[in-house]
Amino acid sequence: MGKFKRGVSQELIHKLKENRLFNDKLLEDIKKGIVIPAIRDGKIDFYYYNSLLFEYDGEFKTHSKFAFVPKEYRPTYVSNGAEIGEVTDFYNGYENIKERAKLYASPEAVGVYNICKAGNLFNNEDYIVLDIEIAFITTNDNMELQATIDQLTDNKQNRIDMLVYSIKDKRLLFVEAKHYFNKEIRANETPNVVNQIDRYNKEIDTNYEEILKEYTNYVKNLNELFDMTIPVPTEIVKKCGLTIFEFDSNQRDTYLKEKILPKLEGIKTYSIGNAKGIKIQNLYNDLV
Repeated sequence: MGKFKRGVSQELIHKLKENRLFNDKLLEDIKKGIVIPAIRDGKIDFYYYNSLLFEYDGEFKTHSKFAFVPKEYRPTYVSNGAEIGEVTDFYNGYENIKERAKLYASPEAVGVYNICKAGNLFNNEDYIVLDIEIAFITTNDNMELQATIDQLTDNKQNRIDMLVYSIKDKRLLFVEAKHYFNKEIRANETPNVVNQIDRYNKEIDTNYEEILKEYTNYVKNLNELFDMTIPVPTEIVKKCGLTIFEFDSNQRDTYLKEKILPKLEGIKTYSIGNAKGIKIQNLYNDLV
């Protein structure tokens, strides 16, 4: 895998905890489960509707497509003649940037976001979504786990959607998530998602100790950042699970059961019609 890093310095954490944007805006949304934090290598990312809202490496950054908005907050339409330009003050432009990030979310991204909200750090005692958008990138014949703005748009088939953590079991579980209409779970023979998950399983098996060590750092960083006492992980489930969502009862009883699930042999799956109603404990228990 080459290099797999999850962790930031205490200096960066202390600097973030003194930041006005973090304290007045982001922290409140994180506690509500609206914004999802993710520790990276030397930086912290913040996601909203599975879009990378901000990254913080000592200063906040956002994608230009989120920051080029009306100067006065408008959640929907902009009138002709309205002043439009790049937001330079993230504090006052916070709601504008969030709204833009939400507009770029696909139906699948919205479903994944709803699952992550259900497993947010502050509303769950035993089961949480610890990390999201975990990308496998090929570099010099090695595989690296990392997530960047470019990779989120250019390498969608090589990233795991989420990492679920059973605090009670101190066990990590990688989970791939697919919308019912995603073509990756549909095929006459072997769906693409089977090969995708097989790649993930090989990486988890080969780099087990390295991944576990880095997520130990990850949890320690979260505890310091949010004044929490989450125990560090001691184990990883070696098989990546799959969750399929957003279907009605007719779709579930016909195409899902008859055409999709039989071709996912060897992959543990958890299916739920409406991702908003998911319970992270149920997802975890079905996939371990």
